Amino acid sequence: MNICIKRNMWLVAALLGCLIMALPVRAASFDCGKAETKVEKLVCDNPVISKLDDKLGKTYQNDLNKANDEERQRLITEQKHWLKYTRNVCINETCFKHAYWSRLAELEIFFEPHSPLYEKEADKADAIKQVLATAPLYESTFSNPPFCRQVFEDLKQMKSIHFVDPVVQVQSYEDPALDSLKRQCNGTQPMHFSYACDGKFYSLYKEDIPEDMKDISGVCSAGYGLPPFKLFELSPLKPSQKKHYVFYADDDYGPMNQDWSKPHPGGGSAAGFDKLIFPGCEHQGSLTQAHGGARYGTNYNSVIKYNSQYYLLNLFKDHDSYWLSIEPVIQVKPYHVCDWTPVKSNTSKQGSK
Repeated sequence: MNICIKRNMWLVAALLGCLIMALPVRAASFDCGKAETKVEKLVCDNPVISKLDDKLGKTYQNDLNKANDEERQRLITEQKHWLKYTRNVCINETCFKHAYWSRLAELEIFFEPHSPLYEKEADKADAIKQVLATAPLYESTFSNPPFCRQVFEDLKQMKSIHFVDPVVQVQSYEDPALDSLKRQCNGTQPMHFSYACDGKFYSLYKEDIPEDMKDISGVCSAGYGLPPFKLFELSPLKPSQKKHYVFYADDDYGPMNQDWSKPHPGGGSAAGFDKLIFPGCEHQGSLTQAHGGARYGTNYNSVIKYNSQYYLLNLFKDHDSYWLSIEPVIQVKPYHVCDWTPVKSNTSKQGSK
C-alpha cells in the first residue's frame, strides 16, 4: 500500500477518534460530560443505573408530550419531588434501582385510570350494597359459617359496619404527604415493593427468604404497588393491644428488573393490604392481595370495624364478576376468614340471593 494512503488512513482514523471522544456521554436526563453532583456521577458511572436513567428520561418526556396542562404540571411536580427526596438520597445501587423502578411504574401507567379517593370511606357504602344486592356471590371458604353468613347479611344492609378512614391517602408515591412516613422507614425497601421468586411471593422483610433470593436484580421479579395508596392507623381495641398500621396499594406493576420490552401488571404482587410496624417501617408481610384496580375493573377494598374487630373487606370486580372476602387484621381467636366467589359449588348453600 502506498505510504501516502497509509498516512491518510491514519489521519482519518485519528480524526474519527477525536470526534468520538468529543461526543458527550449521556444518560437520558442529563449530559454525563457535565455531571457535577455526586449523584449524577454515580448514575453515569454505573451502566445499570445509567440505562435505567435513559429509560426513565424517555418515558418521562413521552408522558410530557402527551399530557394536557394540568397533567403536565403534575408530572413536573412529582418528578422534582422524586429527584430530591427519592433518587438523590441514594448512596448504593440497590437504592437507585428501587428509585428508578418505582418511578417508572407510575410513569408507565400515568394515563391509565386510578381508583377514586373518597372523602370518607363510608361514601362507598351504597355502591357496596348495590353490588351485594345484584351480583351472584356464593360461599367458597368459610372458617366459621354462622359468622360469615351473618356478616354477609349485615354488609347487604350496612348494619353494624363501621368504615375506617385512612390517615393518609394519595394518588402518587411521590406525594409529599408520604414523606414523613418514608422517613420512618429508616432507609429500608419502599413500602410499595414486593417480589416473586420461583413463582412464590415474598416481602423483603420476611425472615424466611433464602439468602440466594435476596438479590432483587437476579431471578426474582420486582414489582411495585400503584396508587391510590392509603395508610390506616388502627386504634387499640383492648388495653393490652398497640396501634396497628396498615398500608394499602390499589394495584401493582412489574416485574421491573427483567429484560423485557415492557413491564407487566401483577408481576410483583405488591398490591393489597400490608401491616407495618413503626419505627423502622417493618413489614409483617402481605395481609391480603388486592385485585383489579381501576385499570381492569372496580374495587371497594376497605378496612372495617365489625363485631369489635378490625377486618379487611375485599370486594372487587375481575373478569366481569365480583369476588368478596372478609379477613381479620389482627390474628386473634376466633379467627374468621370468609370468601365468596361468582362460581356456585356443589356444597354452596347460600349466596347473595
